[in-house]
Amino acid sequence: MTATTTAPAARQDRRAAFALPGPYRAVLRQHRTVLWILLGLFALGTAALAADRLWVSHAADVFAATDCTITNTTPGCGGKVRGYLDAELQFDRNLDYAGMAMLGLPCLIGAFVAGPIVARDLESGTYKWAWTQSVTPARWLATRLTVVAALVVSGVVLFTAVQRWAWTTGPELEYGRAPWYERAMYGSLGTVGIGYALLGLAIGALAGLVTRDVLRAMAAATGFTFIAVVLLPLARPHLWATETISWAQTYPRATPDFGLLVERGMLTADGKRLPESLCWDSARDPDPCYAEHQVTGWYSDFHPSSHFWPLQLVETGILLLLAAAVTYAAFRFLRRRVA
Repeated sequence: MTATTTAPAARQDRRAAFALPGPYRAVLRQHRTVLWILLGLFALGTAALAADRLWVSHAADVFAATDCTITNTTPGCGGKVRGYLDAELQFDRNLDYAGMAMLGLPCLIGAFVAGPIVARDLESGTYKWAWTQSVTPARWLATRLTVVAALVVSGVVLFTAVQRWAWTTGPELEYGRAPWYERAMYGSLGTVGIGYALLGLAIGALAGLVTRDVLRAMAAATGFTFIAVVLLPLARPHLWATETISWAQTYPRATPDFGLLVERGMLTADGKRLPESLCWDSARDPDPCYAEHQVTGWYSDFHPSSHFWPLQLVETGILLLLAAAVTYAAFRFLRRRVA
């Protein structure tokens, strides 16, 4: 009798030990539709990208098993070559689409948090009920941000891992592949996606508290997050020391190691740097211009591919500090409003 009565109690105790605290369960129940939509977007995008990566590898294996080649197409191979190239092209486009989705994700998160998660409660007055249930205003906001942050960080980490796996392990593309420093690819291959997502979350929380109106909060969060996503990457080339190469020829050459070119120009005999555009004049031969300015060679300041992670980590750190500052401002504003 004792065993039968204690077993259900033990199971109930174990479930209680792993159960979320009440305020978090309340947020999940209250905003389950919005959270399910956000989770569904992550799951759908990740699954589609993984499926396309597997499909293009299958297409490459099937094409390799034939006697056809892309460079010298023989009779009967036209359809097979076109099919394989179409699969490659679609895979390359999907990588770009995934990267662009990551660029827009912070704006989407900011709008979701600003409107449905924060401003709706303030606009409708339901926050008053929560604040009378032994939940302080600060905890009310903290639980919302924690739930969304946990979902967002998990989704971004998973999506970024699949994107990097697809980009690094996919077959070599006849069309070439977007370089690591291209804005959409850069934002979806490392840690900066997490930083921008959390910054969008923080901006959304502050916008929702300030406006207390769903539509205005969503518009403000989207606008300010968009500005951050556009302007902050402009400082990216200057977040880490560049490497420099120089050569004696009087014409520029390609940046080595598929690097990110930061600055390129001409060198004079005394080591002075001149802008690359100084001798750009299609109406005349540039050689007299080179001679006039005593140009003896060229230089390039660039980031090699080995700088990917240093640049990522520095930018991520800056984004996390900005997100923390905006979040602090949101809590300060909430405290002053309810004081």
